[in-house]
Parts: sequence; structure tokens; C-alpha cells
Amino acid sequence: MRRTWVKVCGVTRVDDALAAVEAGADALGVNFVETSRRRCATAEAGRIVAAVPTRVTVFGVFANASRREIAAILAQTAVGGLQFHGGEPVEDLRGWPVPVIRAVAVTDAVTSGEAVRDCGRWRVLLDSARGGGSGERFDDALVESQDLSSAIVAGGLSPANVAEVVRRLEPWGVDVAGGVEGDDPGVKDHALIREFVLNARTA
Repeated sequence: MRRTWVKVCGVTRVDDALAAVEAGADALGVNFVETSRRRCATAEAGRIVAAVPTRVTVFGVFANASRREIAAILAQTAVGGLQFHGGEPVEDLRGWPVPVIRAVAVTDAVTSGEAVRDCGRWRVLLDSARGGGSGERFDDALVESQDLSSAIVAGGLSPANVAEVVRRLEPWGVDVAGGVEGDDPGVKDHALIREFVLNARTA
């Protein structure tokens, strides 16, 4: 059985990053969106990248940032991937020297299906209409008939529901942020991270 790829997003502290790595996460996300409750300072993002092993990809998360701004942060932090959450045009996803994830809001079966089929050289991340970090689940029925073997599922995932989502949708990967936190956005609960990774992999 294929091993489910796991990403812990909204990481703001080195100790949380190391806890996710120890739990078996394949990737981390550091958020550079100005309005995000989980926004990570550039210097701290650089420390997170430096602290984790190279086998774990740290993605920088952006929404409608300029190419110049993204390139500057890429140079300053050495993040290993880029994640776009602003509905950016396809042209903005091209030409980067690192892997790219494109977030798509699941609003209907047609839109999400087209996004997965047309993903090209990047991964598609299926999220709720409210976007990253909202804690909302989208309606699985909109995508359960689609081949998600190359897609990442996000939005409202937690240790309590990730196993069922993996069994039902069979995605390539899963992405979690608020589902492994307590009351403070950006501060991870290490026990919840371990439980999430275990449940995602044993579904």
C-alpha cells in the first residue's frame, strides 16, 4: 500500500518543526501571508529550514505576492518549495527552481476535477472555499469519484478524521495546520502531530 505524504503547515517555531520531523512528516509549511494568524517571520523561517534535515521539504506559503517578493524570501530562507494560495494565474507558477503546490478551493466537482487533471508540473492542494488555516472541511462527495492519487487534501483535517479521509479519497498526501494546534494559532501540539501522522499512515 502506498505511503501517504504528510505536510504540517503553519509552522512558526523551530521546536515544532523538529517535533513534526520526529513524528515522520515529509514536509512543513511556513506562512508568509501578511494577514495570516500563522505568519512566520523571515528570519525564523530561515532558522526552521536550517534546523530540519534536507529530506524534509519546507514550503513557503504565499497569496498573491509579487514574483520579486517571493524570489527575495526564497533567497533569504532557502525554502525548498513554494505553495500558492491566492488563485494566482498559471504563469506565476512557472519558472521556479523548487517544487510548487497550487491550492484550489473545492466549490464544485467540475472545478476541482479540472484542477487535478490540469496540474501539470505542480501538485494541487484541495482546500475549503475559505482557504488555508480556516479549519473548514469541504464536502468530500464533490471529489470522491475523482482520481486524487496526485493531489493533496487539506482543510479541517485532524487526528480524529484524517484516517477516514485517506481511506475515502485515497489522496497522494494530506496537509494539516490548525488540526494539530491548541488555542494558539501557529503553536503546535506535539502529541497531536504524532497522532495525526500515525493515523494518516495507518488508514
